[in-house]
Amino acid sequence: DGDYTVTVTATDAAGNEGSTTGTITIDTVAPDAPVLDPINGTDPITGTAEPDSTVTVTFPDGSTAEVVAGPDGSWTVPNPGGLVDGDE
Repeated sequence: DGDYTVTVTATDAAGNEGSTTGTITIDTVAPDAPVLDPINGTDPITGTAEPDSTVTVTFPDGSTAEVVAGPDGSWTVPNPGGLVDGDE
């Protein structure tokens, strides 16, 4: 993890070079598991996760919904069929 400086150089057939330097950030730490709010049988299904992380919700029938958590970590997907808290 951390910031790294990289330099990219291109050389043409005549030997002319051009280069640029930039910084990249590498993040190898997995996000915390998302939190699922209680489900009450109505739309939507909501929760929280690491901001800007992708959350995949898998429903009892095997279908999935994918959403990106907002800047505050909140996420929302439609309730596909009146699921209530405790349904598996």
